[in-house]
Amino acid sequence: MKQPNILDLRPTQFVLGMKEIESKISKMAVFSKKELVDYSAEHRIPVIIGPNEELYMIDHHHFARACWELNVKTFSVKIIKDLRHKSEKDFWNFMIKKEWLYLNDQFGMGPHSPYSLPTDIRCLADDPFRSLAWTVIDAGFIKKQLIPFFEFKWSAFFRMNLDIPLHSKSNFKAATGLAKKLAQSKAACNLPGFIGP
Repeated sequence: MKQPNILDLRPTQFVLGMKEIESKISKMAVFSKKELVDYSAEHRIPVIIGPNEELYMIDHHHFARACWELNVKTFSVKIIKDLRHKSEKDFWNFMIKKEWLYLNDQFGMGPHSPYSLPTDIRCLADDPFRSLAWTVIDAGFIKKQLIPFFEFKWSAFFRMNLDIPLHSKSNFKAATGLAKKLAQSKAACNLPGFIGP
């Protein structure tokens, strides 16, 4: 398969956590060429081939955005399933059934129609609650899981249970402290990656 451009990869979600992207950019920007190749090999972007041979990424959206920001071309993709034979309707129904889409927006509203998904990685909105979930996971209060969009389950939980408004540039430190406590609370015990107190 020919190497795609990063903007050829279609997102399967509406939002990103910009704090995670900023962290990846800082990390990747100082890599040597070999380190960048090795890091990219560890972050192969899983894709589904859809109708019209479009490539839909079902994970590593944050890595893909960091690649675009840094003009990195050394990424690779891994084909998970070839669904180019399906109609648009059957394709989206299959993707929904497999939970390979996250259709809520940066306000927690949704699910929206998959036909409204952004066309490329530049067009995703910043969701500070997704950044908050990543921060709490990165701090070791939630165990990373290989479940599609598991971080969004935590971001939805924090959105529902935090009593303070959250924006990327305000209240984030205070929200992080509260979110760490929430992540260890009984209310979170059914979420994937729950560690407990």
